Amino acid sequence: MPAFWAVHDRAAGGTVEERGRAIVEGFFTPEIEAYRGAGIGRVDFVRWLQVFDPMAAAVRRLSAQFPALWQAHAARFRRALPDAADDAPVTILPSFYYFDARVRMWRDRIVLFVGLDGVVRLHGADADLGILLDHESFHLYHHQVNPTLLLPAGDPLWLGIWKEGLAVHASAVLNPDATRLRVLLGDAALATSGPELIARVAAELPPVLGATANATRARYLAYDYRGDIPARSGYVLGWVIAQRAAAQGRDLAALARLPATEAEALIRREILALAR
Repeated sequence: MPAFWAVHDRAAGGTVEERGRAIVEGFFTPEIEAYRGAGIGRVDFVRWLQVFDPMAAAVRRLSAQFPALWQAHAARFRRALPDAADDAPVTILPSFYYFDARVRMWRDRIVLFVGLDGVVRLHGADADLGILLDHESFHLYHHQVNPTLLLPAGDPLWLGIWKEGLAVHASAVLNPDATRLRVLLGDAALATSGPELIARVAAELPPVLGATANATRARYLAYDYRGDIPARSGYVLGWVIAQRAAAQGRDLAALARLPATEAEALIRREILALAR
């Protein structure tokens, strides 16, 4: 993030309001297309700086380390899945706490956006990026080998559950010694969840599996959801479904290539079974 740090450092010493304006004018506006691609909208830069300042040194260290971390990660990932593309587009930026990492369509390609401020805020100054990068890299791979996943009306809920569950499953397969907590990116509520949560979530899903509205998807897939079930419960449900599919003899490459129509049928069938 050299361009960001240059603007950030030039503005040092100003008031928080002045620094916020400098970031808007010197970095955010010139990079607005990337931010639109990443799905980042309105930002309160003053509030962001107040939270960011105490962790800026940690974000700067991670920013300097990231190119080498990514290179080593990508090489390890391709050893596990040799047909993974070696030119996966990765964009590093401050996400202004919208996310730690996410995969989105931008400029006719599936792109990985990594928000290092979000990584440090969600995972700590000494974040272990191995699982996070495996999770997101599998999303890239999933889309690379399976164009049927690009649905014209956007991702319905069933597809979000399948994508996220399969990415969690891939992280577990690629890191066989990792704890359940680590595979679930440090989410203690999900890591300690059991069959009762799976059955409850599965029982309420059938009427809404085709929903594409963010409000419906958020209950099961958003990390900042607050309600009567743990945030991102759809991840752990999808993981269970992916494990059951893998038990039938499908490896990661085969599961990634499952056509969307077959994946939907699998999700619907397994949800009915898990709700019993």
